[in-house]
Amino acid sequence: MRKVAVPPILMVLVAALSLSGCDTLKARIELNKGNQHYKNEKYRDALIQFQKGLQLDPSLKFAWRSVALSAMTLYRPGVDTKENQDFAEVAIDAFKKYLAAYPDDVKAQEFLVGTYVNAGKFDEVLKYLEAEVKKTPGDLKSHKAIVSIYLRTQRIPQAYEWVKAHIPNADAEPYYLVSVYCWDKAFRDASITPEERSQFVEMGLESADKALQLNPDYFEAMVYTNLLYREKAKLQTDEALKTQYFDKAEEFRTKAMDLRERLKAQGSGFGAK
Repeated sequence: MRKVAVPPILMVLVAALSLSGCDTLKARIELNKGNQHYKNEKYRDALIQFQKGLQLDPSLKFAWRSVALSAMTLYRPGVDTKENQDFAEVAIDAFKKYLAAYPDDVKAQEFLVGTYVNAGKFDEVLKYLEAEVKKTPGDLKSHKAIVSIYLRTQRIPQAYEWVKAHIPNADAEPYYLVSVYCWDKAFRDASITPEERSQFVEMGLESADKALQLNPDYFEAMVYTNLLYREKAKLQTDEALKTQYFDKAEEFRTKAMDLRERLKAQGSGFGAK
């Protein structure tokens, strides 16, 4: 019987496919080991196995989520060691790789943002979120996250400008939060000048007023309007103006108390619901 010659290139291709299939099988074995470690809360061992699996078969992109979750769980916010910072970097990198393949995983997006924030990488998370809202300008959650990070890092004017520019009429809460941070800055920060204190008070009052325009029954916004008017009164040298603003503060305090009693009588909650 005559033997059929197999072209060398075909032999190489078959061998490559066999090796590829073998690597995929080995990779899945490593990933399964990782899953078992993760279930047993052995996150360090799980991370190692998930990374081994991806090294064997990088096409298994879904596994980047497991790498990210393991590293995120190992990370301890506020612990300033190289190993701990490495866990944050691994988690962030893995979440980004996973989301590049699965961009609609909202939970993974939240985990990525949370890891950035917990690691104190505020400029990086702002860059990430700003890129995201360019893709989906109507994404209120991302816009609110940007505002929250600006406020958390004491970039209060930037937060207010972002609200006005991008979500001016979408939600009362961002305006309320700006007013809270303005009051806190004016009331607690002894390092700012009277002029700066006045600017924060005015920004806070303007922002609280916008919150109340969007939600007239916003109890907390009424409370902070009261507090901001008290700060404005304290800044006055003219006694008549001082009395005027204290009276205005009392007006909003009374409104807030009346609203609370009314809503309590109705058996409903109060605030920005």
